Amino acid sequence: MNGRLLRTLIAAAGLSGCGGVTDPSPGVDTISLSVASLTLTPGTSQQVAVTVSSRKGGVRLTLTGVPAALTATLSPQILAQGETQSTLTVAADRAALPSVVTLTLGALSDGAGNVGTGATATAQLQVRVTDCPGYAQPLSCPPFPTGGRSVISGIVAERSRAGARPISGVSVWAWVEFPNGGGYSAGRVLTDASGAYRFPNLPNALVTMQAHGTGTDQPCASVVQLEGPGATVNIEVVRQDDPIVDPNPSPPALVGVVYEMTDSGRQPVTGARIYFEWLYEEVAATTTTDELGRYSLCRLPGNGWVTPVKAGYVTTARSVSASGVMQLDMEMKRQ
Repeated sequence: MNGRLLRTLIAAAGLSGCGGVTDPSPGVDTISLSVASLTLTPGTSQQVAVTVSSRKGGVRLTLTGVPAALTATLSPQILAQGETQSTLTVAADRAALPSVVTLTLGALSDGAGNVGTGATATAQLQVRVTDCPGYAQPLSCPPFPTGGRSVISGIVAERSRAGARPISGVSVWAWVEFPNGGGYSAGRVLTDASGAYRFPNLPNALVTMQAHGTGTDQPCASVVQLEGPGATVNIEVVRQDDPIVDPNPSPPALVGVVYEMTDSGRQPVTGARIYFEWLYEEVAATTTTDELGRYSLCRLPGNGWVTPVKAGYVTTARSVSASGVMQLDMEMKRQ
């Protein structure tokens, strides 16, 4: 993948070199993280939302790769049938030295509601310990303010073929980016019973909003240049198991077909996850191919990388510069 660590992306069982989201395995369908990288200063901690999709429930979460300088806990560690959410808390000791480590989360189930046996899906989280206050790639240390007085608020709605409805309990994350290249995760808030969220204490900067719900995609990026007291950013999500391909997406947009070459010729790849990544490997938009292998992504923030992902296929990121509505068909090859 051009030597890049494609954060907030793929960590499919059997795939290598990517982190963030798995593809299906026999017992656990997917395990995904709200972020795929954290930056901690000594003596601080952060939380990551863990979402597991299991058709029959009964999942045990595991965690490996935790060094002595870090502590990491999962709550809960065992998900009963019907439960999909856990919280990972990662803390750096006060004496922790600058380092970069990768933690591996596993979700273990036999697919019949029993925990502790069967196939494991995994996802990876990169943790950077630095003397700098929370920045993924600071240009100097210390330096830039984290926080401000601005507020972003809005509604998260799920769109289906029957229309759109606000949804509650969805995690909304904000990534802040300054003109000089410094950036940080401002954390997350949850939508209320009316699907509304409110994100306070943001600075005047470029902010990428990400909504993470169980089994949903965010096909349109939500990026705002924050100036003044605040802004309204409504976010739309679509279920992964019922993707909607927009024939007239709001530009900048990508549309196309994901396919594979077989003995019978070109065949569509159904159910491939599509990720659009920009800045410091931040995923701004996601979607899933339909039964014809079609996809659409909209309101993309310019230059980035687009990656189709499906279990059993080679994962390859493609550099794109989105403008207008661009047609981009992508070939996938089996492993």
